[in-house]
Formats: sequence, structure tokens, C-alpha cells
Amino acid sequence: MADIAVDFAGLVLKNPFIIASSELTNTLEKVKIAEEHGAAAVSTKLAFLHVPFPARPYHIVERNGGFFSPSGERLSVEQAQVLVQQCKEQTELKVIANMMGPGEDLEGWATLGRMLEEAGADMLELNMSCPNVGLMAKQLGVEAPPELGAFLGQNPALAGRVARAVSEAVSIPVMAKMTPEANTRLVSEACATNGAAAVSAINCPQSLPGLDIYRGGRPLYPTVRSQSFAGLCGPWIRPLAYRHVAQIRQALPDFPIAGGGGLMTWRHVVEMVMYGATAVTFCSLLYLKGYKAFAKLEGGLRKFMDEQGYATLADFRGIALPYIVTPDKVDYAGGVPVFDLEKCNGCGLCAAPGHCECIEMRDGLPVLVRPDECYSCAVCYFLCPREAIAMQGGAA
Repeated sequence: MADIAVDFAGLVLKNPFIIASSELTNTLEKVKIAEEHGAAAVSTKLAFLHVPFPARPYHIVERNGGFFSPSGERLSVEQAQVLVQQCKEQTELKVIANMMGPGEDLEGWATLGRMLEEAGADMLELNMSCPNVGLMAKQLGVEAPPELGAFLGQNPALAGRVARAVSEAVSIPVMAKMTPEANTRLVSEACATNGAAAVSAINCPQSLPGLDIYRGGRPLYPTVRSQSFAGLCGPWIRPLAYRHVAQIRQALPDFPIAGGGGLMTWRHVVEMVMYGATAVTFCSLLYLKGYKAFAKLEGGLRKFMDEQGYATLADFRGIALPYIVTPDKVDYAGGVPVFDLEKCNGCGLCAAPGHCECIEMRDGLPVLVRPDECYSCAVCYFLCPREAIAMQGGAA
């Protein structure tokens, strides 16, 4: 049977599955549920020396897409210490303490790190990425707390100084969490150079949800009367996460990376590892589908590895990277659609795209009427819900 254990910056994990810092990890009860359903580690809810302002979670969910998260609970360092200690005493999980220090106050970062280490944390996760703290205020020119969250994470030099200050203050490994609002390749390199043992990529990008067009543009949220820019979560951001993880891996070939952002299935785990992740993080899956869906990941991953002959995750980590090239180096294989009419249900989706006049529906079935004008975009191939289209002459 495949071995899915990983050594993540010195933390020996029974599998690569880490629950990301969120409302999923703000109480001992929830952490125990994570352990029951197969998690190897948790990153506890964000902790501060001094919580900058009170907040509570509220979300807009778009079905089959993801959700917007403009706010969330924050823990004082004292609350986080209790939680970390309880998790270490009552579970077998590796406990990663997510923390945000006071901007450029490096000693404040170091103090916070030491306090969480004393509580028993196995690793610290430096939150340089939260889109809901600091960044929006800076963008709007509003007087705000010091350089926090994603605002700090856009500055490689400052991120490096923070990583060094905390790494030198504690004896446990330190991981820096990346914001997609930054050049994560440069920020990761700065953190690695300055003592970070790992990076996590990515946190949520900033966004705004839809609004109530019948009530003067008010928020759709049923629980608030105003809103802020929102962290964009869920399947929408998965391709963005793949890109950031791949770019970091290209820059740091042997560095531990926790890859996450909209992962929903075991296949997404495989894809993230093939792009270079050492371990993977989960949040949206559990928000949207619960731990029953999470419990299916390990079986699917092991079955895939056994069928493909992979003994360990290292056997396929990063194997997709050689296929990533600059646009001028793309190797075009061509190919035109051919239809398996036994599978086809005549839905007509393949003939619908407005940019293509090569396919027509005749007697309820698709026909390639202009093969010479097909430029092999493969949109029809991906639209087909029955997998009834192959690209003849395309890449093997």
C-alpha cells in the first residue's frame, strides 16, 4: 500500500492533510473532529498579542463555486495558548499556531512566537496574508493598524525581517503564509533566506461579492448592514493556488511548501503535489461539504497511488513543472473534435460557443461541419458533460 506520510519541515505527518487556520480550528471540539476524520495537523485560529478590532465571521456562499469571507474571529494570545495546550494534551495531531504580530514591531512578533511555543505549538505559521486585516484600510487611505496581514506580505524585505526575528526567537520551525496579492516567489525566497522552515500558499485574494440590486446596492449578507472587501475562498481560487505553488517550487526546489486554496477532492491533492506541494491544506471543502467529504480523501489518494505505481508522494511531487513553459515555447499538437454518438445525449453544449462555427446540431446530434476552420481550442471537449468528445490528432 502507498505510504502517504510526509516529513514537513521536521514535522512527521501521517498524511499530508492539514486543516487551515479558520473557524474550523478555533475550539478543541472542532479540532477533535478534524482528527477523527483523518487530519494529520491543524493550524489554529489566528492569534494576536492585541486583537486590533472585534470581528465575527460572515459569509456569502455561491453554490458550486465557493464563498466570500470578509471577516472572522481572532484570538488573543492567551486564548490561543489555552487552545494550543488543549490540542496537544487531548489529540495526537501536530499543532501549528497561526499568528500575526504587530506590523514592523519585530520584538512583538518574537514575543508572540515564544508565547505560542511555550504553550506547546509544534510549528508557527506567520500570517502575512490575511486580506481582511490592514490591507483594505491601506488601499483606501484610512488610518489603520501597523503593517498587518497581506499588506505586510507584499513587502519581501519586511517579510524576511519578520521571518528572521521569529525564527531566531524560537526553537520550533516557522512557516510563512503567502498572500496571492504579492509576488509569492520573491516573498517566499526572502522568508526562506531569513530562517523560515516552510511556506504556506495561498491565503484568499481580495474580492467583492454581488449585492442586492433591489435594495439600493445593500449587502446580500443577511446578518450585516455594511460590508468590507472579502477574502475569496473555494474552488474559484484553486488554479490561482496551483500557479503560486508551482512558481514557489520553481524558485525553491527543495523547500517545504503547504499548498492550498479551493482543494475539494483527492484529485486536487494529486494535482497540488504534482505542482510541487509537500503537504496540502483544507478549509473550503469542510465549510461547504463537511468532514464526511474530507474523510474520502485518503482512500482516493491511496487508490490512485497504488494504481499508478507511486510508493510515496515524493515519487510524483513536482512532476508537472517541466511542462510549464513561456507562451512562445508552447508545443501545439492540434486536433479536431470527434464525437462518440453512443455517449452523446444531444444537449448541444458543444455547438453553443459563440466563437466557433465549426459544429452544428443536426437531427439532435453534433456534426463537425467546418473541420478546416477548427483551431483546436478544445472548448467543446471540456464542455461536454458526457465525455463524448475526443480531440483527434491531439496530444497523446
